[in-house]
Amino acid sequence: MSDPQEARDVTPGEAEEVEEVPVLVVGGGLSGLTTALFLGLYGVRPLLVEKHPGTSVVMKARGQYPHVMEALRIGGVADAVTAASPGGTGEFYMALAKTLSGPVLRGIMTEGEMAMSHVSPEDWAMASQERTEEILAARARELGARLRFGTELVSFTQDAAGVTAVLRDRAGATTRTVRARYLVGADGRHSPVRKALGIGMHGRGHLGDVFRVFFDADMSAAVSGLEGNVAGGGRFALFHLLDPVPGVFYTTDVPGRYGYIRGMSNDQPDYTGWTTAQCEELVRYGIGVPDLAMTVVGTGETTITCEVADRFSDGRVHLIGDAAKVVPAPGGLGGNTAVMDGFYLAWKLAMVVKGQAGPGLLDSHDPERRPVSEMIAEQQYTNTVERLGPDLDATGAAAPIHPVTQVFGYRYAAGGAVVREVGDAGELLEDPTAPTGRPGSRAPYVPLDAVGVPSTTSLFGRSFVLLAGTGADGEVWARAGADAAARLGIELPVHRLGGWEKAYGVTPGGASLVRPDRFVAWRAQGPEGVGGLEAALRAVLDRPSA
Repeated sequence: MSDPQEARDVTPGEAEEVEEVPVLVVGGGLSGLTTALFLGLYGVRPLLVEKHPGTSVVMKARGQYPHVMEALRIGGVADAVTAASPGGTGEFYMALAKTLSGPVLRGIMTEGEMAMSHVSPEDWAMASQERTEEILAARARELGARLRFGTELVSFTQDAAGVTAVLRDRAGATTRTVRARYLVGADGRHSPVRKALGIGMHGRGHLGDVFRVFFDADMSAAVSGLEGNVAGGGRFALFHLLDPVPGVFYTTDVPGRYGYIRGMSNDQPDYTGWTTAQCEELVRYGIGVPDLAMTVVGTGETTITCEVADRFSDGRVHLIGDAAKVVPAPGGLGGNTAVMDGFYLAWKLAMVVKGQAGPGLLDSHDPERRPVSEMIAEQQYTNTVERLGPDLDATGAAAPIHPVTQVFGYRYAAGGAVVREVGDAGELLEDPTAPTGRPGSRAPYVPLDAVGVPSTTSLFGRSFVLLAGTGADGEVWARAGADAAARLGIELPVHRLGGWEKAYGVTPGGASLVRPDRFVAWRAQGPEGVGGLEAALRAVLDRPSA
């Protein structure tokens, strides 16, 4: 019998040839490529289709938070992403300033304001989206994913057993039918998948439009007073400028090439048909360098929207990335959350496809990811009011949450694939510098002295993991873990270590069960809880009791 994971062509009678795949990913941006990569890592070979001829070639967002770098480390691409960053490091300079020449009103990342080394072993990276997509695509192929660019989704239907999709090769205008067990909608802000499902959006909606200009120039004199060689091909730099109009100036991967974004205001010009000379004057005026010589190399207008899908799942179809939520750029969590959406969904899909989990595991996608997306949308709206659109209505804008808490402190409690404890009020956030280790919280980062094990975080990402102590009780947990893994047919390495227990809220005789995505699924305060391990796994994985 052939491998059920292998895509293959079948001919049922005289019917049209149908290609069978375990998972069809629609969309080849950050979220879709990440999903394909991690499905491959977990032993499932998906088919990804993208209507464009290749990965993005347009200069878009950049930057990877440390929690994203942890995921990319698991996927085997963290070093490549760091190497693709300006200067080959994650160092960058970001500030809110009155003008390009100063004064700096607030350092966003000038002196380590967003350092996260106390909660993560990873540093920032500053790779562009276009380079990151190339890296993700290459790794996904290496892991067995099939990527078809220049191929669009025409239509799809779903039933109790799977999804039937019609695809079109845009070059040859030919169509073919694909049968998948699950479909992932990663097809962007205008998502045809989401619209076909009739899923609406909620939130603040359309905020305005911004105009961007890319230009080549010698900026060394204009930024000569700034540290870090930000104009000469060193670390990445971005300035949110307030005078004379709100705008953004930033460096790119190309030495001597810069971007300028004219922010939103009540007196927004109509940019239709603007000449090169007009674009040059817009830049000179916006950055306050009236005599700057430049060559405009590209322009474009972008709509700024802030809204979240009403639901992220519909039967066998799951939304991620911009198909699930569209957020303004300030804060940098749009693209980062897209990557994490793929990482968080892929392990669930893989375990269900391989028969290691029941379909109910996927029911957790919406309750786990939608509240986080709504929080991020509101936080980035608050940032937008401050940095890009001061004329926006700030009424009801969310109070700022520190980025460390946003990315390392959010929790999955209500409706998540965790065994919730009595007394857990289901808070969305906790302080990651004072972790509780509760189920639904991110597994705390604890540096360790063990040989070959630098930290707890280094243990996670490939499968469920059980942490236990080094004493006799740890031996009991090791046996229980091996027995449960054998009965359920899953991987469950047991790591017996010391020094992690306090951060995870258990005694030296207790244990903590951590999901592949580094969230605590269940814990036992002491050895008396050993009998609950298999039941906890069955609950999380939607596996009926034996």
